[in-house]
Amino acid sequence: MNFFIVLLIIIINFLIQSTLLQHFRILGILPNTSLIIVVAFSILWGKKRGALIGFFTGLLQDILLGSMIGANALIYLLIGYNTGVFEKNIYKDNYLTPVFFVVISTAIYHLIYYVIMYMTYNQVSLFFIFRRIAMLEIIYNSILSILIYKLLYNFNKRSYIKSKTG
Repeated sequence: MNFFIVLLIIIINFLIQSTLLQHFRILGILPNTSLIIVVAFSILWGKKRGALIGFFTGLLQDILLGSMIGANALIYLLIGYNTGVFEKNIYKDNYLTPVFFVVISTAIYHLIYYVIMYMTYNQVSLFFIFRRIAMLEIIYNSILSILIYKLLYNFNKRSYIKSKTG
């Protein structure tokens, strides 16, 4: 049951991100709610589940939107795992925790994505990515991370998914 609930959350997020949020661009930038969800689940459930959720979230994004299959899957897997490493050492009920991890994860996402693009001969300026895209996305993601984390944290506290996962 828990697998299907998490899958449903990921699919609903993907639908919202690819439809509704398209109307809420700020200077052409969209928030990366998939990244926020991966970070939130990693904080709540640890590195193994965080990596798995990251991989499948990224793979879904790659298959349906991406031009390079596997890039987002790899990046989200790494972010999910590395965020989940801290699961036992952080205060999960503090809503600044996800903001901190989302800021770092968004910067890491863009850095790794730049490296992948550079390695595949897609010349993109790192300065441009961080100045025009990453900085705005970091702000946007950090604001939304409070709301999304609060929803997932409260949902996790109830027995909907916790009984099967924790």
